[in-house]
Amino acid sequence: MIDRRGSLAMRWAVSVAAVVTLTVGSGCSLIPSDDSGQAPESSASTSSTPSPTPSRSPDSSPSGDADPAQCRPDDCPKLPTPTAELMTSGVNPANVDTAVPEYLTTLLDDLDQTWGGWFDQLGWGDPAPGRVLIESGTSFTTECIAGDEDSSPVPIPSDEANAFFCGVDTEPNGQGTPTEGSVVLPVETFAAIWDGNVFGVPSPIVGDFTAAIVVAHEYGHNVVFRMAEAFDIPDSRLPAGKNSELIADCLAANWGATAYQRDALGAKEILQVASLLPIIGDTGGASGHGSARERAVALTVGLTGPQFNRQGQPVDCIERYWPEFFEVE
Repeated sequence: MIDRRGSLAMRWAVSVAAVVTLTVGSGCSLIPSDDSGQAPESSASTSSTPSPTPSRSPDSSPSGDADPAQCRPDDCPKLPTPTAELMTSGVNPANVDTAVPEYLTTLLDDLDQTWGGWFDQLGWGDPAPGRVLIESGTSFTTECIAGDEDSSPVPIPSDEANAFFCGVDTEPNGQGTPTEGSVVLPVETFAAIWDGNVFGVPSPIVGDFTAAIVVAHEYGHNVVFRMAEAFDIPDSRLPAGKNSELIADCLAANWGATAYQRDALGAKEILQVASLLPIIGDTGGASGHGSARERAVALTVGLTGPQFNRQGQPVDCIERYWPEFFEVE
């Protein structure tokens, strides 16, 4: 008899293996390449311009009296599962203008509750980021992207083929409190997901969880940012290279495990995530974010643990992609 934990591991392994084998093993990609073989910077969280790596202002200071010894590899708590059910979007052509922003908001609310519970257990304060939902026909000027000529901030439109976390944008969090470090989500771009257009790339398998895992990934960058802020961790000890993206994948899958616990992550949703891998993975000469196979591993570690032996836990992600966090100076 297969228990619930084993069922999750089996479904995930089968879905990911099938998609990664087809897209990586065959050498083909869903991301179109230009003549130089370089993949365009258009997929979720893969633009090198708005770097989602935690970047704190020079005068930032630790928040609270957090002690790194409170979370060690052998005693870091599990990510708590919220009691609330995970909302479904109900997106259709008639309600897309209202349903998509509402769904993105409920996702951020759920992530706040989930990660807020973990931070609360550890006494690390509130991790809730600022929120920016770029509504249809509007734009948002982020401090994380500067123009080429005058280095002034660049406005991001509601159909920007990217979503990102910016550590220096100060925007209201879910409670309306101005917060440094914000998740930026272009609404029109997310709305296109339900039409099979995933950040400018066609995908035959899409749905609520396609959008959810992208939002959870950006929130993963926020989690790293809040941890670095709480302990005043210097840039030299932040996740290095592609690990800065892979840990966000892994932490997103930690949240995905809580969705599974609430019966909101089944075979259909797992396939949506697996189908996202060739879109967000490095291809065609691009580098820095992890290949589809590497990102599949990161999601697997976050969802089922490194040995497919338990529901994913934050400590698994930290040990693999950010071991520097456990270094005490």
